[in-house]
Amino acid sequence: MATRKISAAPFAFAGILVGALVPLLFTIAIFADANWTFDVNSLSDLGISSTKFAADLFNYTCMCAGILIALFAVGKFLIRCGADKASAVFLLLGGLFLIGVGIFTKDSCYHNYIAWLYFITVVIAMIISGISDWKHGRTLTTAITVISFTVIVGSIPGFTIAGAEVITVMAMCFWMLGQALSLAFSKD
Repeated sequence: MATRKISAAPFAFAGILVGALVPLLFTIAIFADANWTFDVNSLSDLGISSTKFAADLFNYTCMCAGILIALFAVGKFLIRCGADKASAVFLLLGGLFLIGVGIFTKDSCYHNYIAWLYFITVVIAMIISGISDWKHGRTLTTAITVISFTVIVGSIPGFTIAGAEVITVMAMCFWMLGQALSLAFSKD
C-alpha cells in the first residue's frame, strides 16, 4: 500500500503570505499613524496607536501572521526531517507568541515578555534552520539565513532597540519568504 505524501503547497503558501504581506501591512499602519517615527517608536507602539486603523491593522496583522507562521511551521515539521523539525518547533512557538503580541498590546503587563519570546524563538529557529540548510546543501536558503541574521545583529549597535526591532522584523520576513519558497520547491 502506497503512503500518501503531504503536499507542501498550503504550508509554503502560508509562509509566503507572511514574508510578503507583513512588511506591506506594517508599512501601511506606519503611514496611517502620523505620530510614529522610525528609531523612536517600536512597532508595538502601533498596536496602541491613537489612530484606530493603525492599531487594528497592526494587531490583526500580528494575530493573522502568527497563525500563518504556526501553519507554516507545522508543514515544515511534517515534510522535513532532522534539525528542520527542531527549527519548526521553535517557529511554531514564535507564531504563537506573535498571536500574543497582537492580543496583549503594549499597554499590557505581559506584552514585553511575549514580544521578547517571539524574537528569541524565531531567531533560534533561524539559527537551527541555517545550520540544517547548510548541511543539506540548500545554499540559497543558507545565504538568506546568513544575510538575515547578519542584518539583525548588525542593526543592534547602529540603532535604538525600537529601530533594531523594525529591521529585525523585516529581516525575519525576508527569511520566512526564503524558507517558504524552499519548502514549496523542495524535493524532500
